Amino acid sequence: MAMELQTHENGNMEGTQKDANSQVPSPMETPPRGLATPEEAVNADGDQQPAKSRFTSHQIATIVGTILAALTNMMAYSVITVFYPIEIPIIGARFAFLAGSFITGGCNILFGFIIDMPTIATFTGFSFAIRILEGLGSAAVLTASAAIVASVCPDDVGKAVSLVETTVGFSFAIGPAVGGLLYHVAGFRIPFFVLGGLVLSTVVVNYFLMPNQGKEAEESGSVRRVLSIPAVWVALFANFVGFAATASLEPTLAIFLDELNFSVMAISLLFVSLGLGYGLFAVIWGVIADAKKCTRILIVVGASGSGGLFLLLGLPQILHLPVTGALPGVTIPIAAATFSMLATPTFVDMLRSSEWYGIPSGLGLTAVISGLWNSSAALGSLAGPLLGGVITEYYGFGYSIMTIACTSFAVLIITCLFGIWEFRCGKGKREPREAFSSEDNSNDQEMRLLSSK
Repeated sequence: MAMELQTHENGNMEGTQKDANSQVPSPMETPPRGLATPEEAVNADGDQQPAKSRFTSHQIATIVGTILAALTNMMAYSVITVFYPIEIPIIGARFAFLAGSFITGGCNILFGFIIDMPTIATFTGFSFAIRILEGLGSAAVLTASAAIVASVCPDDVGKAVSLVETTVGFSFAIGPAVGGLLYHVAGFRIPFFVLGGLVLSTVVVNYFLMPNQGKEAEESGSVRRVLSIPAVWVALFANFVGFAATASLEPTLAIFLDELNFSVMAISLLFVSLGLGYGLFAVIWGVIADAKKCTRILIVVGASGSGGLFLLLGLPQILHLPVTGALPGVTIPIAAATFSMLATPTFVDMLRSSEWYGIPSGLGLTAVISGLWNSSAALGSLAGPLLGGVITEYYGFGYSIMTIACTSFAVLIITCLFGIWEFRCGKGKREPREAFSSEDNSNDQEMRLLSSK
């Protein structure tokens, strides 16, 4: 019911002395703070500053649990980076690939049974354990697959690796849709049973198709040698930023699009375009990187393009300018194509830089490069949603997007400055140290002796 508020000359109503000089609100507006409830007074847009909220014990436990889940899952993916590439030439990339696929498929099937756990504690514990084991299997598959295709196709590394990346992007695009459809049709178990069965069927097929790569007499990779190359760190940073920027959109973009009155179908299609745009253009950039040997140029173009696009998307949010749905609808798919320039070209650049510094090409080197590359991608996929969610929570979506733009521009600046240093301001590419080869050869012999024991 509406009541017309009048000027109180006698001061017989509470709270009117503080607001005596204020304008009289209309009947449809919120009552003065003097007539509001305590909760409304705290949340009102007045001079009173809201008190800082404290997390309850339940909220703290929830936050700690989610952080531990993200940390352990991504650690399970990246923990094998240091030692696994060294062992691939010894145990054989084929065995590592098939074993990782078998573990991943088996864990998917096991995950379908956790709904039968008697208590929430056992449900949570087995969820952690199975997902961690599945992460190890997935990491083995991705590391071994990139090492195999790079070793088999030494002259077309970019094209071969980009084809693998295309399937990864495509799987991220259609995976949620397929899982949601199967869950809607048949319940909780069927998505895991179907996916696990498909993975195990690929193990049988690849057992007959996959060539045997790696043997005991072949050199193991040296992570230390590869990480001693400055260009490798630049490429890893660019790859980290690309995956972090893409992953940071996962917890925040849907909320922003909902504020722009996007339908659920439109939001889903935009996320699909994000995965497909990354996957399809990864092949194009891989072919160009192999044909033109211009990995640094692709990285610079990708960093500048993604930075500019997200600057265009985030700046109106900070300046409180009107935003239409056409802006994210255009910038997000194009940004996915530019982010793929920070993926495949970095892999090729790391491989070429390692060969320039005298590291012999082969399965040992490609295994190390694959492990480091996948590790930086995993760390970026972990850091992106965490930082994006925190920045959006405290400062807004615009500042989160601007952070992505700034990190992209940081990749641009670092890559350009490093290129100037490496090529000595146009005087030619800097030669590696003479002692590098002899020192690393002794390290290789030591690693082979340790591996043979």
